[in-house]
Amino acid sequence: MIRFAAFCWSLIYSSVYRATFYSIEWYRRTVFKKFKGDQLVDMKKDPAQLVQNSIYISGLADKMLTVQHQTGLEIVGVGAAGQPPSNKATPRALWDYASETVFHFGILKDERAILKLLADHPHPNIIDVIDVTQPEGIYLRKYRQLSELTSTSQIDRILWYQDVLRALAHLHGLGVAHSDIRKDNILFDSGGQALLSDFGASCPFGYPNPSLPVLSNGHSETVSDATDMFAMASMIYELECKVRPEISINSANNLCFPAIQTGNNDLDSLIENAWKSNFDSTLDMLRHAERLSFSEGNREPTCHPESKKELHERVLSWRSERINKYGCVVFSLQTESQIHTLAERYGWQPEEERRFSS
Repeated sequence: MIRFAAFCWSLIYSSVYRATFYSIEWYRRTVFKKFKGDQLVDMKKDPAQLVQNSIYISGLADKMLTVQHQTGLEIVGVGAAGQPPSNKATPRALWDYASETVFHFGILKDERAILKLLADHPHPNIIDVIDVTQPEGIYLRKYRQLSELTSTSQIDRILWYQDVLRALAHLHGLGVAHSDIRKDNILFDSGGQALLSDFGASCPFGYPNPSLPVLSNGHSETVSDATDMFAMASMIYELECKVRPEISINSANNLCFPAIQTGNNDLDSLIENAWKSNFDSTLDMLRHAERLSFSEGNREPTCHPESKKELHERVLSWRSERINKYGCVVFSLQTESQIHTLAERYGWQPEEERRFSS
């Protein structure tokens, strides 16, 4: 049962760095006089004014945030957002907490929307979504990370690149850019096939490039299939050369790239052409990638021992057990109404930042 609980927790896509829903129990107990329904009582001073007058710099805020532990669940990582302030938190720390919580709540809503779209339009090289309707997060089929794989050959990696490009071609056919192509967002099934994951940064074509001023997606002002192909080339370079590419912009506003030496001239050409936007489409880049190996066309999809229906039933059973034992699935989970009230406290309009409609 302990192993199963840990398995289910690992399926919650928030992965703690997206733990937007962690408690603000101390926040509303100490900073506010009382909490009634979804109305937060006014503080003695305007919160924005408190932040402005605070002598504490932003860097100190993170040191005053603590982790909300969950009984019966293992914390597998801690990120920058979703952690409730400690009782020594400054006004700036409170503002940082509210900002990160509201921001990542919006990201999770957008990711639910894109994953619902992908559930209606599945692809064998895109992660299996088990349940996106639960308030505590998103449940996925469990896969392996790159770090869990044994040493591989360049031929193996070329097959991965083909897998990811097929997933991207499918996503781009829906008018959506992934916008966060990197090795950490590529997972692997039991058959060794690569799958595209983490759609938290995904945007409709034409949306402002979220990576700028960092050149992860190139220097285009908006996202498109070309920005994902640019990032794909950078990921291939990193996996082959074992170092991230140093890309910069010169005084003439032209991109400057490092020398490409993967040991495979055709693979070098693939990277260079993607960086320089020489491919007509993602399918064009895929066709060039398929020429790098003897295997062309889609590989047979991996057969999983448990169906999506069986995993969904296990999720529901596990949630029911948590509720029966602890009274909830995750402690101090904030409702959408409470998140909006927190946003209103600082005059924010989170719905204006949404990239996808539900």
